[in-house]
Amino acid sequence: MRIFTFLVVLMICSSNMAQDQLEVHTETVELTKEQKKEEKKKKEAEDKRFIELAEKRAVLLQQELNLSNYASDRIKKMIIKYSKQANKVIQSNASASEKSKDLSNIVYFQNEDFKKVLTVHQFYKYLKLTDI
Repeated sequence: MRIFTFLVVLMICSSNMAQDQLEVHTETVELTKEQKKEEKKKKEAEDKRFIELAEKRAVLLQQELNLSNYASDRIKKMIIKYSKQANKVIQSNASASEKSKDLSNIVYFQNEDFKKVLTVHQFYKYLKLTDI
């Protein structure tokens, strides 16, 4: 009888411990979900900001370089793409010299992509606008 009573008490204790562990795990999962939602909102806001800036820059370049709507749209997409890459480099924990090198590479590849869309005259005018 004593053994049976001991086993019942032991089962109740282990059940309570399992319940406590389950509650802790559930709370952790809920916090993780909240953090993911927060990060997603932050990323969406950041993406929206990049799009707004890219649209402004594309409109400016369209006016200055006499771009077609098609060329302006392609330029806008490139600006968004390379702005996101540059932001990742800036936010990284790399050294200043490494960041500088990476940002220079991003500008180089952006300009290479711009060459594919712009005429020679438009590209040189773009370079003058950016003082490169």
